[in-house]
Amino acid sequence: MRHFASLFALCTTFALTGWESSAAPLNDQSERLAYDLKVGGLHVADFLAEFDESERGYRTTLTMETRGMARWFQDFRAEVKGYGNFVIETGQGPTPVPRQFDRAWAAEQISSSLTIAYDPTTGLARPLERTFNPQTGEDISLDDLDWNRGREAPLPVPDDMRVGVFDPISAFVAARGQIVHHRENEFRVPIYDGRRRYDLVGRLEAPRQFWISGQDIELIPVIAGIEPVFGFDRERTETMQESGGKILFSPDDRFIPIQVILEGRAFTSVMNLTADCRVDTETCEQIADAGATAAD
Repeated sequence: MRHFASLFALCTTFALTGWESSAAPLNDQSERLAYDLKVGGLHVADFLAEFDESERGYRTTLTMETRGMARWFQDFRAEVKGYGNFVIETGQGPTPVPRQFDRAWAAEQISSSLTIAYDPTTGLARPLERTFNPQTGEDISLDDLDWNRGREAPLPVPDDMRVGVFDPISAFVAARGQIVHHRENEFRVPIYDGRRRYDLVGRLEAPRQFWISGQDIELIPVIAGIEPVFGFDRERTETMQESGGKILFSPDDRFIPIQVILEGRAFTSVMNLTADCRVDTETCEQIADAGATAAD
């Protein structure tokens, strides 16, 4: 269970680090894309990434469910949502302001929900998390879980480190803004995930050819990594420092992720774009239904 939850957390942070490649003004964009996730060449999960952005604000959803042999081992489903507004300053471009983040995942004997709400005046991120038995509705203490027993619980992140931060979903909006709207080739985004503080850092590289799905295509790579800030023990710090990602984007105005490679201490996983939901609606609806199950 811990491996599925950790894998989903990494994919949430890396998979949506995309932005438009066009001019600095904020343009309307709406995407709905399906991806498969393979670990060691085995198909273990499907993802559905949904993203809407306009001057009215942004809303992003990432849904996951296990597939194939992984599903025989554990029927794991998850959904995360983030939304917020933009502050648009003359000559500075739009700056995202998160309002709320919701995360839910469910397995056969355990489920978890997390909401991070942002104070509209101070911007302070306030978390509310619950772990429970989906069959009985009874609360479960993380200390009682076999896969979590013996791990030291992180100290609460201080208030001053929960101001001016982004949740793992809205972080991609901020990363995009640093490169597209502020014309920077590198980005650093402070993230608070309800328990820990870390920074998503990355850099944009020049377009080049990649061999993907039997064809040689030109894509734009973004190299990303995570730097722990607060709430990490020695093992988790080393794990995060050894984790990294490479995201390959289409070299057009949509600038959508075509492939995401996640490298960690325990595994290397690859996400590939499998369907554009504007063309293949059936594939996407199947994944969306799984996310609704996790959020119930």
